[in-house]
Amino acid sequence: MASNGNPAPPAKSKAHHYRIHSFSRRESFVAGIFLRRGLRYLLVLPLLYFSGLIMCVGPFSVMMHPRPLPGSVYRSHEIFLRLWDDIRFDNSSAIELSSLWRYRRKLKEQKPCPETTARRNFGSSMVGHYLVVEANGGLNQQRSSICNAVAVAGILNVTLVIPHFGFHNIWKDPSQFSDIYDEEHFITTLQDYVNVVRELPKEMMELYDFNISNIPNFRVQAWATAKYYLEEVYPVLSEQRVIRIAPFANRLAMNVPPNIQFLRCLTNYEALRFSLPISTLAKNLANRMIDKSSSTGGKYISVHLRFEEDMVAFSCCLYDGGEAENFEMDSIREKGWGEKFKRKAQFSTPGLNRINGKCPMTPLEVGMMLRGMGFANKTPIYLASGKLYHADRNLAPLLHMFPLLQTKESLSLPEELASFEGYSSRLAALDYMVCLFSEVFVTTQGGNFPHFLMGHRRYLYNGHAKTIKPDKSQLALLLQDTSISWKAFKEQMEAMLTESDRKGIVVPRVKKSNRKTSIFKNPIPECRCLWESKNLTLKMDHTLHIPDHL
Repeated sequence: MASNGNPAPPAKSKAHHYRIHSFSRRESFVAGIFLRRGLRYLLVLPLLYFSGLIMCVGPFSVMMHPRPLPGSVYRSHEIFLRLWDDIRFDNSSAIELSSLWRYRRKLKEQKPCPETTARRNFGSSMVGHYLVVEANGGLNQQRSSICNAVAVAGILNVTLVIPHFGFHNIWKDPSQFSDIYDEEHFITTLQDYVNVVRELPKEMMELYDFNISNIPNFRVQAWATAKYYLEEVYPVLSEQRVIRIAPFANRLAMNVPPNIQFLRCLTNYEALRFSLPISTLAKNLANRMIDKSSSTGGKYISVHLRFEEDMVAFSCCLYDGGEAENFEMDSIREKGWGEKFKRKAQFSTPGLNRINGKCPMTPLEVGMMLRGMGFANKTPIYLASGKLYHADRNLAPLLHMFPLLQTKESLSLPEELASFEGYSSRLAALDYMVCLFSEVFVTTQGGNFPHFLMGHRRYLYNGHAKTIKPDKSQLALLLQDTSISWKAFKEQMEAMLTESDRKGIVVPRVKKSNRKTSIFKNPIPECRCLWESKNLTLKMDHTLHIPDHL
């Protein structure tokens, strides 16, 4: 106890001093650890931040600028330049045109044609009742409308007025029926089946101030059935005496009664004969093409190429013209289709259009495909086309691959074509005739022209005529592979040719007939009875003169 009487604080033991000192050292040690770790974190955190930023920016940049999907980019020209030496020196597996027929269509034995079909009378017509139609579109869309108009006139038992051709701001062809087809032959051929007149009677025209457009337009649903015409159109026609349907494309179902289908066949393959100026020049061009194909026995290939500027613009596909091409195509689209075109889905998906096989093939791509399939550079080719987009630049590679290529311009004299210039349908009719008699027909884009041509050739040659229809989706993949070898490309093209041949002999079943299996594309067997009634014996022999009746 302390001397002043207050109790003294307890004495601190050594152990206590040791614990305090020890704790201070640990505290200092821990503080040091945290300090050192803090410094390390300060150094590591920026590294982690920048690493994360790089990891995030990568996928983000991919989202902003994704890699193009396989087959979505046009690189055909680049591949052509790399493979050109292999292409021009390769004739190792040249196809002989005289031995092209790898597959033959085996037609099943059909039931005999009834006499009533060969000479069908549709009964008494409604005297003084008339059907007026407007055939819209290009040459073969108008052809479809004409065939359907005759069929509808047969269904309704009325008189058909020679179809009026509508003017389109894309085709810009003011031609009317008599400019394209032989009116007299058309009327005479159909006279035992459907009554056809050139115009409405004067007293009826007076009711409409001599203007066809004043006749009320009856709106008919697309792909309307025969029953629809009898139940919906016939009563109105009975009361009004005349009915106008405009436009008339695709206004009749493909599946109609046999006697009505016969009218379609008769119209398409017999009644529609090209006018004298067209048929005369077309036959001359075809015979000249045969003469220039003497090295192959008068046999040649025809190629329908859709690479006109309006077709390229409409497809919304991108090629190798850069910003200048984009600007040019935008101007063409706006001029031809206006602002409405910008709302089309394919406008913003050119890559998907190429992947899906919707892009028009370039002349270069056609040449590479045919050379890959085994056609030698001495193969005569007739090119059916309108004015090609940047023709001088785009046609050059095809001419290098096939120097014997001809067109209607190269086969004709300038004065012969002078009266056809500016009339797209008349020019297309010349192409149609020369393609009709080719040993092989190559279609590159689809549409009415190749469908009608394939059907017409099948009709003439008893069900089979060789057509090459490429798989454009597969081509898009192959022609984007910048490392592909010519040997590998050829193997793929030869396989594509085999598959095209296999599909070419398939005959759609009539019971499953629909829009895609129309008689315009596949006339056999539905038009067989007409074929037999005309006793056609044409064979694929181009040493013969082209028949006068076509």
